[in-house]
Amino acid sequence: MTEPLVIQIDWIYFLGIMGALIVIAWKSGSRFSAIETSITWIKESITKLEGRMNDAFANASPIALKPTGIKALEESGLKDWIDKNKGKLLMECETKNDIQNQYNIQECAFKLFDSVDFGDFNEKIKQSSFLYGWSIETMRRIGGIYFRDILLEKYNFKPEDLDKPDEKRN
Repeated sequence: MTEPLVIQIDWIYFLGIMGALIVIAWKSGSRFSAIETSITWIKESITKLEGRMNDAFANASPIALKPTGIKALEESGLKDWIDKNKGKLLMECETKNDIQNQYNIQECAFKLFDSVDFGDFNEKIKQSSFLYGWSIETMRRIGGIYFRDILLEKYNFKPEDLDKPDEKRN
């Protein structure tokens, strides 16, 4: 026959133990979120690598769509979707970002397309990604490159300007 283990502790010690457990849980939780944040660069790097390996966009700077990427942009309907929603996308990008130079423009476009809600069009993006054997992130990056070029044109830049030193605009 086994007897139950009974531990008796004063309430002050109980509160101390509970407080310590809460602090440990809080510290470890914040560390995990820091790890999640620091891993996002890996996802971005894999997207870039996949797009380049699949010959969707250029390896050299400035990043540009290659014929395969242009074909995917057009056949997927992504180009038409961007053109149709250009006003909304421009407004969203400009209100959330401080656009001062061509690098800000590229960062703005890529961030926007990493998280943009395609709504009903999302299924078409998934189908196109499947047909090309690419990730959805690569299709989003293709859209981001196309939209970046729209933004560059709006701010009187060309994609080639991405490699030039930052100059004041007229």
